[in-house]
Amino acid sequence: MIEEVKTAYRFLIVLGVGVILFAMSVMVPVISSNADFSIYNTGWNGCSDLGREAYGTGSFLPTIDISSSSEERVMHSSFADLKDELDPEDSAIMIIGPDLPFDAGEGDFIHAYLLSGGIVLLADDVGHGNGLLSMLPDTSTRITGDIMVDLSYMKEPEFSVIYNITPHGTTRGVERLLMNYPSTVIPSPGSLSLVESSPSSWTDRDRDRKRGPDEPMGPFTLLSIESYGRGELVVCSEPSIFINGMRGFFDNSVLVSNLIEYLTDNRSTLVVDESHRDLANPVQFMNLWVGDLGTGSKVGILLALTVTFLIFSTPYPKKLLRGLERLLNKLLAEEKRPGPTPDLLMSRVIESHPDWDPELLRRLMKQIEGGR
Repeated sequence: MIEEVKTAYRFLIVLGVGVILFAMSVMVPVISSNADFSIYNTGWNGCSDLGREAYGTGSFLPTIDISSSSEERVMHSSFADLKDELDPEDSAIMIIGPDLPFDAGEGDFIHAYLLSGGIVLLADDVGHGNGLLSMLPDTSTRITGDIMVDLSYMKEPEFSVIYNITPHGTTRGVERLLMNYPSTVIPSPGSLSLVESSPSSWTDRDRDRKRGPDEPMGPFTLLSIESYGRGELVVCSEPSIFINGMRGFFDNSVLVSNLIEYLTDNRSTLVVDESHRDLANPVQFMNLWVGDLGTGSKVGILLALTVTFLIFSTPYPKKLLRGLERLLNKLLAEEKRPGPTPDLLMSRVIESHPDWDPELLRRLMKQIEGGR
C-alpha cells in the first residue's frame, strides 16, 4: 500500500511538471522585479501602479528590452540610446529613485534635452539624483540627502503630514500629503516650491528625533519646478510618494496623477527610466529560459520524464522484462526438445493405420533416414 502511494505521488510530480511546461508555452514573458521604485515591482515598495497609469496615457516608453541572447536577458537602454527616438518638445522623462549612477554622456543628454524643450521629473532622496543634478550647469537645485522629521506627522515623525501646498497644475485638488522618510530640496533661485514642510520640521542628521543645534529648521521644499532652457525641471525629494504602498494615503495619488498628466500634456511620449536600477534577478532568468523552449522541446522533456518515471517508479517494466524472459526460455526449450524416435513414429502410424504393411513402412523409414 505504501509503495502504491509513493508511485502515485511520483506520477503527480511528473504530471505537474508537464502541465507547467505546456502552460509556459502559451505565456508571454513577463518582467518582474523586487527593486525599490521599479514600475515592474508589484509589491508595496514598487511603482507598478504608476507604471499602469503612465501606460494608460498611451505615451509610455520603457527604457528596457528583452534580449534573445542566452547571456543577457534584460537589456537596459540608456538615455543616449533613446536620443533618436525622443523629440524634446513632444516627450517627458520620469526618473524615480535611481540606485545606479549617471555617466557624463547621460548628463550631457539631459542638459541638451531640457534646453531643447523637454520636461524631466527627478524624484530621489539618498540615491544618485544629485549626481545627475551636478551635471546640469543651468541649475543649482540639489537634494540634501538628510532625512526630515516634522511635528506634524502620522505615527512616527519621519511620516510627515504636509499641508503647505502651492496652487499649480500639478497640485490641483491636493490638500494633504503623507511623506515616508523624506529628504529636502535646496531649490535654485527662481524655482517655484510646490510642496513645503511646516515651520516645525527639521533635518534630523543624527537620527535621534531631537533637534540639535546644527540641524536646520523648516519649512523645507519637498517638490520644486523651474525653467531650464525651453524645458522644465521638476525635482522631488520624496520618491516614496510614488510607490504602491503610499498612493492610498491622503492626496498622494492625486499629486502623482497630476504630475503624470502635467508631463504628458500635449506630449506623445513619456519615458519612465528603469535603466538606473538593477532588474536582473533569478526569477526573470528562469522565466525567460523556460519561455525560450519550443513546444516540441517541452513535449520531449515531458516524454523523457514519463519514461523515467515508468522505469524507476513503477513495477510495469519489471513485469514486462519477466514476461519476455519466460517467452524466450519457452522458445529455447522447444528448440532444444528432442524429436520422436523412428520406432515411436512407426508405432503411431500403425496405430492410426492398422491395415498398412509394417515391413513396408520400416523400409520407407530407413530410406528416409538414409537420405538425411
